[in-house]
Amino acid sequence: MDLIKKYKLFFALMNTGFVGNLLVIYYLSKGLTYAQIGTAMAIATIGNFLFEVPTGVVGDKISRKTSVLIGITLHALGTLVLIFLKNFPMLILYSIITPLGVAFISGSLQAWLFDNLKHLRREKEYRGLMKSIKTITIPLTALTVAIGGILTQLYGFTLPLALTLLLEVGTLIVGYKIPEYEFKKPERSYISHTLQSFKEIKRPELLWLIILSITVVMATNQFRQFFEPYLGDILAESLKTTLMGTLGLLGIIEALVKITPRLIGIHLRDSWSVKAYPLAPLIVPVLTALSVLYQNPIWIIALGIVVTVIHTAFGFNLGIELQHRIPTEKRATILSIYSMVSALAMSVFYFIYGFVVDWVGLAEARLIFAVILLGAGVLLKAGEALGPLKEVLKLKHMETEPLK
Repeated sequence: MDLIKKYKLFFALMNTGFVGNLLVIYYLSKGLTYAQIGTAMAIATIGNFLFEVPTGVVGDKISRKTSVLIGITLHALGTLVLIFLKNFPMLILYSIITPLGVAFISGSLQAWLFDNLKHLRREKEYRGLMKSIKTITIPLTALTVAIGGILTQLYGFTLPLALTLLLEVGTLIVGYKIPEYEFKKPERSYISHTLQSFKEIKRPELLWLIILSITVVMATNQFRQFFEPYLGDILAESLKTTLMGTLGLLGIIEALVKITPRLIGIHLRDSWSVKAYPLAPLIVPVLTALSVLYQNPIWIIALGIVVTVIHTAFGFNLGIELQHRIPTEKRATILSIYSMVSALAMSVFYFIYGFVVDWVGLAEARLIFAVILLGAGVLLKAGEALGPLKEVLKLKHMETEPLK
């Protein structure tokens, strides 16, 4: 099997699972509150904040491949904890193990792939390869999440979690067989390398791109945060059943709303994809507000599909732009710093959001945060329109490629 096929199989296994965001309902079924769940999510994102740079340096100083394999192993351990989850302390344990695994993978995974392509002088194929990979992974993820929802309703959460664990073991085996060509360790010391990477990320062309990314990711997570129980309660009322009685339907809806539309976002014509990129900071929070103002299940599902398409097109373009702006020898560390900063912002968001939901209600919290994030998006667009941010937020890598 050649390198590209191995990577496609690796990504397919790594992005496939049988539970998805139904985990929130799993937590609720264990007697946990929204405040406890939000606190655990905050701890997880703080873990990302604390672990990202040290693990990113592992990717740059030791081996990108080794870093990724460690991360996958930790992910599997986290899934094992979930299978035996009984109380809040165990959820905290999961919330520590999993972000550590994510930290070892983030930055190093993309750097490993991009630099392997660069070694083969095929780095210009990166955009097309990522489209191809996502074309494979998205339908698989949608199918398995939908199946997982049905299995969960019929047999409980243990079976889909066990199947997810098996996939993670398979991912580890495939990843071990992928080579790492001519990995070169930076000559700088650990501290010097890290400080230079922090200095690099302060450059406006990286800093403002990261701020834009955090704003849009937070707005998207605001739409998706507790989406399953929010929609599940509305569906349960409409269908005269309970929240647990909607799990199979919610699994199918998650596949339709959060996963399948990513194919559209990835395969938008370049001219449309580029237009979705600047609109995301404004459209996503507006759609979140609309999902509260009119609480119809079909309407909410339709809005979710649009949010996923826009966010996917945005993230796809921004991710490629970052790869082109980051120097090779600092790639994993800088991407880890980016994830670290994002994690810090999201940890604050999750912590506050969980308590606000318990305080004012889920629908009211969605509306309040949608208005706040819309204001942040307006400020970014104003900076771009008035000139200071026009150049730094531009997709410069598309200037060298003809729009399709």
